[in-house]
Amino acid sequence: EAAADAFHAAIRDGEAFLQSHPFYRDPENRAPAQAFLAAMTLKAIEHDLILDPDFPFFRVLDFRLREGGDNPDQTYFQAPLRGGERYRIWGRRGGERRLDFQTYAGAPYAPGGGRMAGYLDSEKLKTDAEGNFEVILSPDPVTGNWLPNPADGTQVLVRQVFSNWASERPGALHIDRIGKEAAPRPVDDEAAMARRLLAAAEQVRVHVRHWPDTVARGLQRIPTNSIGTPFDAGSLGGVPGRWMARGNFDLAPGEALVVRTWPMAGNYQGVQLADLWFSSLEYANRQTSLTGDQARLSPAGSYWFIVSADDPATANWLDTT
Repeated sequence: EAAADAFHAAIRDGEAFLQSHPFYRDPENRAPAQAFLAAMTLKAIEHDLILDPDFPFFRVLDFRLREGGDNPDQTYFQAPLRGGERYRIWGRRGGERRLDFQTYAGAPYAPGGGRMAGYLDSEKLKTDAEGNFEVILSPDPVTGNWLPNPADGTQVLVRQVFSNWASERPGALHIDRIGKEAAPRPVDDEAAMARRLLAAAEQVRVHVRHWPDTVARGLQRIPTNSIGTPFDAGSLGGVPGRWMARGNFDLAPGEALVVRTWPMAGNYQGVQLADLWFSSLEYANRQTSLTGDQARLSPAGSYWFIVSADDPATANWLDTT
């Protein structure tokens, strides 16, 4: 009961934090704040109350959660790990543009709490003629597809990336802890559930604060209505070698921000909008993101994106919603 009270208190504290945040002063940011808190609570329930590193399943970060500047062109598959143990990820490539695997140690994204442990990208993933694959996670290297799971390993993240939504189809993805495939999962007793509730409470406390603070620090570094210097996302725990650039905008009614980019090397590039809680905007039924395949290239060989609340009746509009 005390652990349940702590979980509920973390949600109430998250509500108080968001309502006191400077972003909450603007009416357009209040409904997204509530959606953000609900998403972080749902994430904690899935990750800490439901999943088990000894009997893993992939939970999906998609349109329900919208966390951490989530990319609309990616489906994120996450599973908890028990550090130092052996796991098998298996499945089949579909028509996705990329399939990238990453392991983490410690508490990723918590202040000073974690690090990337290993990375396996699409270019190095070995499959058979039908696209079937197997990736082994273990403390020591093995032949074939391998990712390190060190003694302090905590989770694995698989990014399934799409660029042409009309034609690319997802594949299949599964995970097992090696040696536990046929074992019955124990039923949680009171002590086990108390541990889960306390872990979920900590998850809510950390992430409800982390993402708004991350955005606030970024706003201080990048002038309004501009874009910062590109950086390698691996430096922040993301995919190594994936380059990103962030900017921000503050537009009055009738104003628009024009963003110009060029085709880049590699097999994926995209542009997206997010709110101040660092959640993607509605992307299934509004146009808040575009990939290189979706966007229209100008005769001069560059992309011109128009960021505005009103549809300018031109190509490459990004809807601020």
